[in-house]
Amino acid sequence: MRSPESEKRSIFWAYVVRRKEKGLADIDLALLAQQNAEILEELRALRREVAELKEQSGRTLDFERRNDPRRPNSLTQR
Repeated sequence: MRSPESEKRSIFWAYVVRRKEKGLADIDLALLAQQNAEILEELRALRREVAELKEQSGRTLDFERRNDPRRPNSLTQR
């Protein structure tokens, strides 16, 4: 004879398996694939934008460093 705890676990896992099978049957794979493709494209665009901003900020910092009046023109001039 099974213990009440064992019986509860058995019922619970049967419920979980049924929910999982039912849930998987309701998934529209074509829609998921389309959404995934859109998300990936958006991610690529954001990565390109971040790379451009990094490059742009590097050029700005270089320009500001070169034109900083407090900075010596060469290391020999002090």
